[in-house]
Amino acid sequence: MPPRYDQGYGPARISFGGPLTTAVKGLLIANVAIYVLQIFIYGIGGEEAWQVTLTLFALNPLLVFKKLFVWQLVTYMFMHSPYSPFHILFNMLILWMFGCEIERVWGARKFLRYYMLTGIGAGVANCAFALKSQTLGASGAVFGVIVAYGMLFPTRRIWFWGIFPMMARTFAVLLAVIELLSLGAFTPDGIAHFAHLGGALTGYLLLKGTWSPRRFIEEMRWKMRRRRFRTIEDDWKRSDRDRNYPYH
Repeated sequence: MPPRYDQGYGPARISFGGPLTTAVKGLLIANVAIYVLQIFIYGIGGEEAWQVTLTLFALNPLLVFKKLFVWQLVTYMFMHSPYSPFHILFNMLILWMFGCEIERVWGARKFLRYYMLTGIGAGVANCAFALKSQTLGASGAVFGVIVAYGMLFPTRRIWFWGIFPMMARTFAVLLAVIELLSLGAFTPDGIAHFAHLGGALTGYLLLKGTWSPRRFIEEMRWKMRRRRFRTIEDDWKRSDRDRNYPYH
């Protein structure tokens, strides 16, 4: 279980992420730069050039499986829809609001590794359950960031939609439930719900240490030593009982 750095005590304060940290700043620059390049491609080359770009760099599960376009598991998370700026604005806002504080705790390298792994995990989930989809955007990795924030600062107050106060862990669970309910509706809405859930699940597993072979081996060794100690302790108790009651 990750350490909890905030217990919710002290005076309330309003914050939107604080000063930019190194990794978050780099991710913001990379996403915005690629978005500007997308606008340029779409504006100069038109719809045809944009479709070629989507085919090569957006996440197309059929191409990943059939033609081994595995780089799409990384490139898709740096692309956003050129038809509406709100797609990239929302993702980058969430990344800044939650990512900077996580990076201040973890450091730039660990945060960047976590961000990339959750984005890739989101892509894998989307390939597994949405085979005929075409996905782009950082939402999967951003959901992983939200999960990390909820686990690191579980009692930190979040204002959902700027109106409803709730703890950070409640906020993370609420978003996951909304995604699950959206899947259950079976109504196409153009949102990659499997990618969102995949990013959240990947983040949770990473933080719990489930995907860390070294930690898994250490925990298994600890359990074996504990079981062996209990066996020896039981033998001692039985021998003490036999000494106290020699005739039975």
